[in-house]
Amino acid sequence: MADNGSETQMDVRRPSQHQHFTFCTWRQIEDKLAELGLALPYAGDVSALAQPQQAGPLSLPNAIAIHPVEGCDGSADGRPEALTLRRYERFARGGAGLIWLEATAVVHEGRANPRQLWLHERTAGDFARMCELIVESAADEFGAAHRPIMVAQLTHSGRYSRPEGVAAPIIAYRHPILDPRHNLPEDYPVISDEELDRLQDAYVEAARIARRAGFDAVDVKACHGYLLYELLNAFTREDGRYGGSYENRTRMLREVVARIRDEVPGIAIVSRLSVYDAMPHPYGFGMAPDGSMEPDLTEPVRLIAELRELGVCLINVAYGSPYYNPHVERPYDTHEIGGYVPDEHPLADIATMVEIHRDLAAQAPQMPLLATGFTWLREFSPNVAAALVEAGEAVGAGWGRMALAHPDFAREIIEQGALTPTNLCICCSSCTQIMRDGGRAGCVVRDHEVYEPIYREGQMRNRAVMRALAEVCRDCHAPTCQTGCPAAVDIPGFVTAIAAGDERAAYEVLRASNPLPEMCAYVCPSSTLCEAQCVQAHIGSGSVPIRALQRYVCELARAEGWTRLDAPAELRERRVAVIGAGPAGIGAAIGLLGEGLRVTIIDAGARPGGIAAETIPGDRLEAGAAPAEVMAILDGCDAERLEWRMGTRMGADLTVDDLFAEGFDAVFVGVGLTEGVRLPGAHRPESGVEDALSFLRRMKSNGETRIEGAVAVLGAGNTAMDAATTAARAGARDVYLVYRRSFAEMPAWPAERDEALAAGVHFLLLTQPLDYVTDHAGRLTGVRVASTMLGDPDESGRRSPVVDEATERVLPVDLAIEAIGQRPPADLAQWLPDVELTRTGLIALREESLQTSREGVFAGGDIVNGGETVVRAVAEGLRAAEEIARYLEEG
Repeated sequence: MADNGSETQMDVRRPSQHQHFTFCTWRQIEDKLAELGLALPYAGDVSALAQPQQAGPLSLPNAIAIHPVEGCDGSADGRPEALTLRRYERFARGGAGLIWLEATAVVHEGRANPRQLWLHERTAGDFARMCELIVESAADEFGAAHRPIMVAQLTHSGRYSRPEGVAAPIIAYRHPILDPRHNLPEDYPVISDEELDRLQDAYVEAARIARRAGFDAVDVKACHGYLLYELLNAFTREDGRYGGSYENRTRMLREVVARIRDEVPGIAIVSRLSVYDAMPHPYGFGMAPDGSMEPDLTEPVRLIAELRELGVCLINVAYGSPYYNPHVERPYDTHEIGGYVPDEHPLADIATMVEIHRDLAAQAPQMPLLATGFTWLREFSPNVAAALVEAGEAVGAGWGRMALAHPDFAREIIEQGALTPTNLCICCSSCTQIMRDGGRAGCVVRDHEVYEPIYREGQMRNRAVMRALAEVCRDCHAPTCQTGCPAAVDIPGFVTAIAAGDERAAYEVLRASNPLPEMCAYVCPSSTLCEAQCVQAHIGSGSVPIRALQRYVCELARAEGWTRLDAPAELRERRVAVIGAGPAGIGAAIGLLGEGLRVTIIDAGARPGGIAAETIPGDRLEAGAAPAEVMAILDGCDAERLEWRMGTRMGADLTVDDLFAEGFDAVFVGVGLTEGVRLPGAHRPESGVEDALSFLRRMKSNGETRIEGAVAVLGAGNTAMDAATTAARAGARDVYLVYRRSFAEMPAWPAERDEALAAGVHFLLLTQPLDYVTDHAGRLTGVRVASTMLGDPDESGRRSPVVDEATERVLPVDLAIEAIGQRPPADLAQWLPDVELTRTGLIALREESLQTSREGVFAGGDIVNGGETVVRAVAEGLRAAEEIARYLEEG
């Protein structure tokens, strides 16, 4: 390294090749370093990492930190959810002295993904509970004397913002390298000085909330290409207060720090700061002004000194950007299998980072520095980190991916003085791949029970993977898979289109038979329908993954804007009212709009999607997926063509008679089975008993994540399985599924049963629920049950259960969920006069038609078939639209 006055230069482009980690001893690493002309510090004794450290007002129990590594597992409004809390509880129990939380947005539009954490007033309580969990878990494991320091990392993703899952960049200046990669036009707007001024307020408010939640410090993040760091590079930003000169480029960071210091007393301020960008000047901070790839630490050192004067007490040193690599022509492409492999040996990158870190420590000796970037060194990483701490060049070291793989790594370093190689991160980047695929991130290898399914699901969005899976289809002449589809979709047609690389054509094939293909792809029981009929299941390694391929194409179609309904230009005068915005109603509405008819959709809910969207658990049908698909399809329909009457309930004040009086020419009824069936003959207590639909709706809409005590679910259909699985995953101590028949008679789909079993649900078969048991206050304390034996078949063909009264007993539970069945709305006949109903209260239809006994009234979906698949409901809605169009044409 050459020291030329105030500029520091070094060779960062050493000609070496990438290599996997194959070292068994430090001597082997030293030999490789010597071959590359490099060096790394090494301490044989790592006890320095176990010693307490001080960084300004922050007293660290030891020199080991959890590095900020994002899980993408928060809620839609930025709350830490179950997997978030699980990660940080594990980190706290691992023994690290500093827990530097992941990137947490200060405004919604600055979120890097739809599940990124976000500090705002409505999430303040959730973050407070997370801080309490961290402190309590650490104390529970190590005693009250061990209290980890907690840092909230405040961020705005800037150019990499994706708050709704699609790119929504907010840029600080025109960038000739990155703008084309983001497909940004030349006139793409640049964030204004006034917007940056307002953004300062958001940082201050987030810091205020962080302090109230219990954080010890906030990190004003300025690294890895995000907005505050991009401003440090804004040499070419035109007139204003935030670009051009050093003073202007650093203004945002300095002023945010100063305001937090002045307006949020009592919280420490730190910063994760990139000091070397690996992108040539004038588009990289800490780069030589001659445009080379050499670093120049003059400005970073100056900025660190100024930040110290403003009150920053710790710098977490960062390098480069995960979104840019100078060795490749474009960033990572999620449509390829795997990512780029850097030309340089990883030791060259690590040696460069350590060299820059040591140079910063020498030039800014008064600022405590946290070293990072050692995970690739596996079991030797503590030795390099300890050497920096011993030399006084670092106050500690942070590990990110290592912590995901091995949350107890700090304990091992402190108690054993070494790491167990078989527990460690193998640097496979699968955790990063999950994030790129839009999933909740964690270690696929060491924490595979949780994250392998998430990883594999994410791969179902990878274009190369999906095309390879589609190639397995034999494109049968007489496809048996199609016979298993209620909508008669041309399955070989859409699958082979994917294999040929024409996803848009595949989507058009799907939509020709199923107007809501994405929703069906989430919830359709493919393993018992189309995939069960696939010939590859018998002659290959398994059936073609039809459902996964359909979901992939539909998600892509929505993202690319292929979903919009192409309605006829000519609008007919006839009007049709569609009651119910579930699968049947939306299917009918799409079909009617396609016929050029005017449509009014009436529904009691706030958003389209029906009972399925409200109650099917989020891991199978995310809360916004169904409404998003519906709105994407109907986006082009103006108010003259389509009217929405959401939040409008049919009843005594609004009947079908009223609709005809209003001028509608036909009515389609597609409401669901909205009411649960109660346990016959039972005395329902004041509290502790809930119907399954209400339970699932509450758990999904309110974002509840915890259930205490034991739960009994009465029933064995798909809704019962959803309720049982949801309760188990929400933390219930025990979940009992009480069913009066045997396993063979269960009406639930096999995949649903398997999911409940995997979640730990106890199946109490041949057990009849009889009544509820309560305490003196009327609260549920148990369910009275008795064993059964199977007698002769009943009218459904299943053997009837016979109760053995001598086996009567009480099952102690805190919550009972009735999932015995669903029935039509109680007031259906009131608002549907002159329409014949069946013995079970369903709507009766004329033969060969979806028309009811009343002229001009049609029906389809669960209210007719008693509760079948979503795809059947959609198919019936679409067929009803054809019947209505024919009826109106003939009339």
